[in-house]
Amino acid sequence: MNYQPEQEFSRIRMRLARWREILFSQKYRFDLGQSFLVILNFTLLIITASDKLMIFFGIPRLRELLVVIIPMGFLGVWLFGFFMDKIVRAGQMAERQSVRRSEVWQHHHEQMDRVEQQLAELRQLIRESKE
Repeated sequence: MNYQPEQEFSRIRMRLARWREILFSQKYRFDLGQSFLVILNFTLLIITASDKLMIFFGIPRLRELLVVIIPMGFLGVWLFGFFMDKIVRAGQMAERQSVRRSEVWQHHHEQMDRVEQQLAELRQLIRESKE
């Protein structure tokens, strides 16, 4: 049997690439789940800090006020998200950063630049031949 290190290296690369995809998809799922953890974390933070809030606001019983504070906190988080979405356009900025850092997109842009340059040269040749 003939040993071919290139084929073995190619198999190892494919296996590593498959594991990279699996790990990244799991990380993506974790990130999506983590974004919803903010809701639980914020609620628990308000409840935990309620005794300090009672002292700060001088209110003897804060339980009734928690019914107002928690929705106001969520509204504040939503308003910040709205600001990031509509004003800052965070989604588009994240996409731009991903495209800017992607080797595939860089290669694609290089190819498109070459094609556009060749088309410009062809147009110039056609104009010169008509004259």
